[in-house]
Amino acid sequence: MLTYRLDGMYPRVELQRKRQPDVTRQRLIEVAAALVAQSGIAALTLDAVAHGAGVSKGGLLHHFSDKAALIEAVATQLHEQFFAAVDAHASEDPDPHARSARAYVRAIASEERRETERWAAMATAFFHSDAPVDLWRRELAAARACDLRETKDSDEALIARLAADGLWFARVFGLYDIDPATFARIADALVGMTKSDPAGRSG
Repeated sequence: MLTYRLDGMYPRVELQRKRQPDVTRQRLIEVAAALVAQSGIAALTLDAVAHGAGVSKGGLLHHFSDKAALIEAVATQLHEQFFAAVDAHASEDPDPHARSARAYVRAIASEERRETERWAAMATAFFHSDAPVDLWRRELAAARACDLRETKDSDEALIARLAADGLWFARVFGLYDIDPATFARIADALVGMTKSDPAGRSG
């Protein structure tokens, strides 16, 4: 397990595993994500990440050719973690109707504050690289294909997804000042509108 402490202005890693390439790569991503969340994307430099991970700059460059590649890796990991949560919610849902859209809403509603903060810090990077956005578009295209398979009319699933995206952006960027209770009620309403049983829908 990796643990972090603050040493000066950079997050430093306490090494608790043997030095292995995949572990080192993951450590670099985690340090980069923590640095961005703590100090913003402008603070993300190769020197800072190498220092925080306890490796040489050459060791970092062995895994990531430049800053853009490191940013893409952080965004990819956040993306993978989010959609793993979507899959987990879907696997626990016995109602096949619009299951994927409902899982998407639930994943957004249950996202941990730390992950939301990392997304907020990474948002600026999306304007400098097409790769994270392209990755998200591909995942959402697959999600919409699920909606078409799971429903006769996928409009309600799409509305739920779009509204959930709005909730997510509001939380990430601090818009509307939505309190947690209101956020939860809106998420529940979106979940309800995707259920196959009208009695189970919020209204």
